[in-house]
Amino acid sequence: MRTFSHILGLLCFAAPAVVNAMVHHIEAVTPRAGQRGTTVEVVIDGAYLKDPREVLFFRPGIKCLEVKALPPLERKVSLHHGGYREDQVLCRFEIAPDCPLGLHPLKLRTATELTTLSTFAVTAYPVYHEQEQKQGANDAASAAEAIALGTSVHGRIDSVRLSDVDLYRISGKAGQHLSVEVDSVWLTERHYAESEFDLMVRLLDANGKELARNDDSALHLQDPIASMVLPKDGEYLVEIKQRVFKDGPRCYYLAHIGDHPRPLVAYPAGGKAGTSVQTALLGDPEGEVKQSVSLPAMAGDFSLYNKMPSPLPMRVSAYDNVLEDRAAEETHVKALPAALNGIIEAAGDSDAFTVSAKKGERWHVKVFARSLGTPLDPRISIQRVGAENAEVNADDATLEDRGLYAMSRAIQRKEMMDPAIVWEPKEDGEYAISITDMRGLGDPTSVYRIEVDAVLDEIDTFLQARVIDMVECPRLTGITVPQGGQWTVNVNLADGPGNTYKGELDLVAHGLPKGVRMIAPRMRAGQRQTPVQFVAEAGVKPQCALITLECKAVDGRPLVSRSQQSFPFLGHSGGRAWHSFVVDHYALAVMEPPPFAIEVAQPQIPLSQNGELTLAVKVVRQPGFKEDVEYQFDWVPNGVEGEPTITLPADKSEGTLRLSASTAAAPGTYQLAITASTVGGEYYLGTGRTRTSTKFFDLTIAQPYIALKSNPTAVRRGEKAQVVWDIEHKKPFEGEAEAVLLGLPKGVSVVNAPKFKPGDKQLIFEIAATNDALLGQYKELSCEITVSERGQQIRQRMGKGILRVDPAIAQTSSTSR
Repeated sequence: MRTFSHILGLLCFAAPAVVNAMVHHIEAVTPRAGQRGTTVEVVIDGAYLKDPREVLFFRPGIKCLEVKALPPLERKVSLHHGGYREDQVLCRFEIAPDCPLGLHPLKLRTATELTTLSTFAVTAYPVYHEQEQKQGANDAASAAEAIALGTSVHGRIDSVRLSDVDLYRISGKAGQHLSVEVDSVWLTERHYAESEFDLMVRLLDANGKELARNDDSALHLQDPIASMVLPKDGEYLVEIKQRVFKDGPRCYYLAHIGDHPRPLVAYPAGGKAGTSVQTALLGDPEGEVKQSVSLPAMAGDFSLYNKMPSPLPMRVSAYDNVLEDRAAEETHVKALPAALNGIIEAAGDSDAFTVSAKKGERWHVKVFARSLGTPLDPRISIQRVGAENAEVNADDATLEDRGLYAMSRAIQRKEMMDPAIVWEPKEDGEYAISITDMRGLGDPTSVYRIEVDAVLDEIDTFLQARVIDMVECPRLTGITVPQGGQWTVNVNLADGPGNTYKGELDLVAHGLPKGVRMIAPRMRAGQRQTPVQFVAEAGVKPQCALITLECKAVDGRPLVSRSQQSFPFLGHSGGRAWHSFVVDHYALAVMEPPPFAIEVAQPQIPLSQNGELTLAVKVVRQPGFKEDVEYQFDWVPNGVEGEPTITLPADKSEGTLRLSASTAAAPGTYQLAITASTVGGEYYLGTGRTRTSTKFFDLTIAQPYIALKSNPTAVRRGEKAQVVWDIEHKKPFEGEAEAVLLGLPKGVSVVNAPKFKPGDKQLIFEIAATNDALLGQYKELSCEITVSERGQQIRQRMGKGILRVDPAIAQTSSTSR
């Protein structure tokens, strides 16, 4: 249960989103798509895009041949959460003939920043740009725009007070396919609003009679897919419109209109790595098609294209397929691990596979159905043959079960409807793994795949900032390393399902540019976040790179370790992302030197539990740099708090930053860094700012010098008393220490300010109560102890005492008479 103070803390942390603009760098990429084998001019616009240098792509097949700044937009465009789109950058993308189809995530490096992520789509068809100049110009059949089959139409729905409809005319022959896929939600690069569009497609004859329609599809969710076989030679119409009207401009879409087949699922939906599998492609209006598919050598997700503009998702495993025996009630599985494949073909259908398992074995059971784009909403159960009750029942998965550690729980992903569990048989025997549709439905395309493999120890790395809606936050997750300097970022770890390794970990970086190195403190057992520092030598040229971070067990135990970062694109307000992109590499950029550096003096004394420590901070300014600088801690150990962000004025170069520790802070030595930035741009996400950090310094957390214990004390109004603390010495100190008594009520004060030295057994405060002292019992007495060591003062709070304030004797006697 969350406490009120915890909730209040979250609200306070969320406050900047209200009072400060939540601005991303890239707000639009135009056009949204290009055909492979071509070179396309693309305009990127948004905020803080001045001095562009290069474009970084996360997938192969695209190169940026040219990047240059354009004049700012003539009219700024107001953004949903504050700020404005005004900067423009012209890019020339060269798309290779064999470039992978689909979305390609990208970032732009400027002189000072690495932008937030956006995407660009690559198609197999030539791109036709809708010609509608005014809303309604192509809404009627007589005004439909003529296009050729084998075209990707880049259009948009502009619904301002009236619903927009786009019509396209094609010519076809009898027996020919007419297949249309409309990408809209999948295509969006919008972070907030203006993408709450749910489009539908209708296929019409020349007279406007409906022949086929689709609103939502199991394969593409809100984005529709429609396919038919043409009944005769002639002209046909493709209609694209909103399913539910929403007033608002700029709903972009990419409609792939062709004569290609459009199967919706493959069965079986995978096979053994490095082999060929015979599949049946299901769901096409012309019927089932057989195809041999060569599978890659690496296990994991796989995309089958087969002439379609978008692929059929498939899986590759390290073990053999088992296909359901449709003639038997149960399909026997010779041995685990295995991949179990079948179809829930009709309403009420249920499939079962019998396996042999032993007590003590640990199996990871993962269902793939909705994640493969099939309409099946699976539920599985595992039951020992002959037993009355199932050991396992599951219908949905957690983010961790599906390995989506970097994602917000508000993100909507179809694979979250597929269960995934760790199964540990309770005894030796035969078990039945059963699967059905949890709604009782079924059809010939309700394909599933159940992968049962041994649980492996897995600890993955991910970058995620806990900000509103889990949007990308460059100030907390961007890896921008200044030439000759360093940048520090927090890396999170996530245990894979069933992971048993709980020991110390080392982080290893792969793919760093020459001259860039990573400093990563060894992670303690159970620690799941650490600051990691990237350092660039002075001579390293500014550049971009894709890197991964791998966890290694200190004791040498084999670990699976992957890298992950998630980027939500919100389809509607409130944080529920209709579309998101997950990458398996982190973007790193070496930046041009910032106009300042920040340094911190290595503390010579430890931070004590229940104590405070003040650090000396220095900003080294380059000639001509006369701006404010902000600095703070972005990571501190558990039980330690850093002072909130400090702003150092432009006319100053020295400041301080305090740390405080509670009793929960674990003694030990930790590596910390202070991060700093310019104050322009936007505070919340950090766009429009130049950043750097101090080098790592060692912070030692130690037990307090003493412990204090007291018995309850009473004082009467108008009298004096003593508060006596027994001293237990924990570690030595030199000289005398000062003490302050805290928690006294109004009207009670300390008469003396005692000091104590090593070896003293008691600390005695003499207190006096006025005639107006507040009566009652006060349970929050404590002491603040100040010890001087190596020229620095160390403050600690400790002890818990009780004081009772009683009435004066005279008042008591008068009352009794």
